Amino acid sequence: MVGPKQAHDTANDAFDVLSHHRRRYALQCLREYETPLALADLADEVAVREHDRPLAEIPSEAVKRIYVSLYHTHVPKLADADHVRYSQERDEVALLDHAAQFERLRRYLAIERSATNCSSGN
Repeated sequence: MVGPKQAHDTANDAFDVLSHHRRRYALQCLREYETPLALADLADEVAVREHDRPLAEIPSEAVKRIYVSLYHTHVPKLADADHVRYSQERDEVALLDHAAQFERLRRYLAIERSATNCSSGN
């Protein structure tokens, strides 16, 4: 059983990982494609979501900045949190099965909601 502190830590970690829109966009892209993507392709897809325009209308420098931030910051953070696997040799980012992580988060939120409901009735 997951205790309140462990659940709280899990929720904080999940919220931290999901706190940046580029990480959320990257996860959305990987979930939609259901297959590993080359980092450059992932950067293109994130750019389209971020700019809300077709790729052809996005300046190449903007896409390059997104690529660099994914490479140096966002993909490593997602990999450290076990949301993705990045293979530098194959230049692929793959979504990992993280349903268990979200189940722990759901349980934490249920615990928090029940604790809030109990304390508000006093």
